[in-house]
Amino acid sequence: MTELIRDLIDTSWQAVEQRCEIIGGRRVTRPGFEALTQSRHESRFADDLAVLAHLDAALDLARDYELGHLAAGLSGVRDRIRWSQNPRYDETTVSRELLDGYAYAGLSGPDSPIRCDVPLCGYLIMGPGITYPDHRHAPPEIYLVMTPGSQWCLDSGEWFDVAPGDLIFHDSWQKHATRTSHQPLLAFVAWLERGDRTRIDI
Repeated sequence: MTELIRDLIDTSWQAVEQRCEIIGGRRVTRPGFEALTQSRHESRFADDLAVLAHLDAALDLARDYELGHLAAGLSGVRDRIRWSQNPRYDETTVSRELLDGYAYAGLSGPDSPIRCDVPLCGYLIMGPGITYPDHRHAPPEIYLVMTPGSQWCLDSGEWFDVAPGDLIFHDSWQKHATRTSHQPLLAFVAWLERGDRTRIDI
């Protein structure tokens, strides 16, 4: 099963490297592998996160678009990955809506199936009608959008539509926010440098 996860990681990065990010037009390449230097836990794992009720719908939706092969790959390992949330996120730091509306499945990272410091990567799901508010972090980050109907906001500016296949780049400490409408969002997400999920500024 580890080989299936490695294959999904490789396929996801190939999809990233085949396109330019939609704001500045830059190309993003897969960071070199950096072994885990210190054991740490950056995830609050749970099998009953409310947003997972939308996972099948998100996978089905993604299969209708150009990155459907990534949805198929994710479906193939869904019994071997664990969904999580940032342990810093609770009702004192974020809304109940967000806690019920998002989850992250790490593929590589400090507490993911492929243990490493870099690259930290995996898949994000957001349910319909959810806003992930302005936040920022030290590592540059990319999102590869797989489903339609979501919007992005950079540097507290205007919201803009994104489409399946769009690659979005967040620079170091750049504010960014995401929201969904009536459909769930599924996206491949990666940090391009070493970082700590518990230190996200939200």
